Amino acid sequence: MGDNPTKADPPGWEEPVAAPRLVAALIAGWLIPGAGHAVLGRFARAAIMAAIVLGSFTVGCAHVARFALIDPTEGVRLGPRGLPGIYISLSSLQALANVGVGPIDAIMRRNIYGEVVYVLPVISSEERERLLHIVRERISHESSNYGTAYVWTAGLMNLLLLLDVWDIGRGRKP
Repeated sequence: MGDNPTKADPPGWEEPVAAPRLVAALIAGWLIPGAGHAVLGRFARAAIMAAIVLGSFTVGCAHVARFALIDPTEGVRLGPRGLPGIYISLSSLQALANVGVGPIDAIMRRNIYGEVVYVLPVISSEERERLLHIVRERISHESSNYGTAYVWTAGLMNLLLLLDVWDIGRGRKP
């Protein structure tokens, strides 16, 4: 940006930050929503974004949100035969939205399921039935759909905030 003397930088734009600081900002932003902006010195934006993401997550939890479990018996498995693969299904995309909010998702999973679990066991077992029973209980609450939407929105917002941190850190955004 500042290398070309014939072209002026847009007002408010800065030079890219050092790679270690950018990596630290991205990690901090995933661990605590808004913290990535704080690492880059955008304190007002950090506070506003943290309030939005954590507020949405809190409202979702108060409305008995579902925390998606990936069911390996559904969807399409990607990967070489004989090796663990990635299962692409609606439940895996839902779990990705949950994980986007950071470690607070794992804390809530421990509170809800009694353990940090993201994948249902493949074989019919007491553990699979126990987890499905918890999911069915949560679905039966009339506000569950609203809570789930808030939690997924919080996770997806935080993932978008990480992209914003990346753009600010690379000097692409003021």
